[in-house]
Amino acid sequence: MKLFQFPHSHYSAKVTIALLEKGLVFDAPALTSAYPKSPEFLALNPLGKFPFLQDGDFGIGESEVIVEYLEDRYPQPALLPSTPEGRARSRWISRFHDLYLGPQLSTLYFGLSDGRASDPAFPAAEVDKLHELMALLESHVAPTPYLLGESFTLADASLVLSFWYVGLLSKAYHKPVLDTAIPKLAQWFAAVQQRASVIQVLEKAQASLAA
Repeated sequence: MKLFQFPHSHYSAKVTIALLEKGLVFDAPALTSAYPKSPEFLALNPLGKFPFLQDGDFGIGESEVIVEYLEDRYPQPALLPSTPEGRARSRWISRFHDLYLGPQLSTLYFGLSDGRASDPAFPAAEVDKLHELMALLESHVAPTPYLLGESFTLADASLVLSFWYVGLLSKAYHKPVLDTAIPKLAQWFAAVQQRASVIQVLEKAQASLAA
């Protein structure tokens, strides 16, 4: 099994955590920023996007599709709740991340490197959106200790690296999202950081950004 990914990508992190939690053996080679558009990779994934999982003769992209495939193909240990309601809640959190929180973090991340952050109107408006998203998420969770109860799920995997980015990026824009504003999520993050999969992903993301 081979995972094409960038360690600092919150979408790649979701897949990496799922693989580690399921105890699956996989290779995740270090790749350059140009590799997704290389002929070699485009032959596998014409979209030229990471993450992409190659499992034997089968290859699939898009982080949420990949983790759902892993759940179907390698069901133990389960990373989705057993009830329809629990599975729906897990998927809602994952979709919230992929459609709203993740893109907002990407806007802030790239704003630091492409010059948009120098526009006085940009940081205030975009960081305010981040604060609003975190407040909305805070109102929808009740960690005990994980987002959906005592078991770690794909909902947790979806948010791990992005939550770390929330702190990093909001501070970079001088308007930090404080733990006191999101106490339930802060408590959840303290719990997930004890897991070996999360420790590994956070360490590799930090090392990738520092390189």
